[in-house]
Amino acid sequence: MRVIDAHVHTWTRDIISKKDLEARRIAAEREGTEPQFDSPIENLRVAMDKASIEKAVILPIDSGLNQDMPLSLKEKTDWHANEVSGDSNIITFVGLDPRRGDEGLAELERAVTEKGCRGWKMYPPNGFYPDEMEFYPYYELCTNLEIPIMVHTGFTSRFKHIKYGQPIYLDKVAADFPKLRIVIAHVGVPWVDEAITVAAKNPNVLVDVSGWQAFASRMPHRVYKMVADAKLMRVFPNKMLWGSDFPLFEYAMPLEQWLGFFANLKIPKSLLDMGYSQVTKDEIEVVMWKNAALLFFGEKP
Repeated sequence: MRVIDAHVHTWTRDIISKKDLEARRIAAEREGTEPQFDSPIENLRVAMDKASIEKAVILPIDSGLNQDMPLSLKEKTDWHANEVSGDSNIITFVGLDPRRGDEGLAELERAVTEKGCRGWKMYPPNGFYPDEMEFYPYYELCTNLEIPIMVHTGFTSRFKHIKYGQPIYLDKVAADFPKLRIVIAHVGVPWVDEAITVAAKNPNVLVDVSGWQAFASRMPHRVYKMVADAKLMRVFPNKMLWGSDFPLFEYAMPLEQWLGFFANLKIPKSLLDMGYSQVTKDEIEVVMWKNAALLFFGEKP
C-alpha cells in the first residue's frame, strides 16, 4: 500500500522562537520525554524510509506576530522551500498569519508562484478566529491560486490559545468559499464531533488524523469511535487524510507503528453491535494515500 503523510513538521532551534523552545521543554516534561529542539528534514527522510512512506507534506507555522522570531516572514518561507528543493516526494506549504494583511497576501502569492509552496498553513491559536471578514482576501487568493489550506484545530502548545482552534469557525469560510479546499487538522480534538460535522456539511472540507497516535497508544477505542463516527457521517473515507504530525508524537507511538495501526484498523465488535459499520481495506487505502495524492500532489488515483 502506498502511504502519504499529510501532516509533518521540520525545524531547527535556529528558526523557532525562545518561547516555542520553552513550550517544547514544558511538553516534554509533561510526557516524561526529552524535548525536541531540532527536527531537520534529514530526520524526516530517515523516518519515512523506515516506515515506507512515499510522500509527505511539511506545514510551517507563522508565529511572528506574537513571538520574537529569528527569521523574517520571507526568510522562513525560503528556509522551508529550500529544504524541499529538488525533492518531488516532500512538499511544503507556506505558514502565514492572516493578520499580516497586505504583506501576508503578497508573501502568500510569492510563496506559491515563485517558491513552489503547495498550500497555506493557518494557525488560529496564535490569536484569531478564521472567519473574520478581514481574512477573506486570503481565501479569495487561495481559490484563485487553486491551493488548499490546512488549519490547525484543537489542542495547542503552552503559550498559544485553544479557544481559537474550534472547528466551527471554519464552517462559514467553507460555505462562503465553496471552491476552497480546507483541511481541519487533528479532527479538531477535543471538538471531534464538531470537526466531523463541519466536514460532513461542506463538500470542500476534509479532516486529517495527525496526532491521534496519542490516543492509539493509550486508548485505541477513541480512534475506532472517531473513524466509526466519521464513516457514519460520510467523512470517512473520502474526506479523511492520514497524517502523523511528525515528530511531535514519536514519544507516544513511532511513525512506523502509527502507520501500521491505521493501515490495519478494524472497528471492534462493541461498536459494530451498536450499529456502526465495519471499514474495508479499500477504504483505508483511500485515507492512507489516495485523497492526499489528489489534493496535494495533483494525482488522480
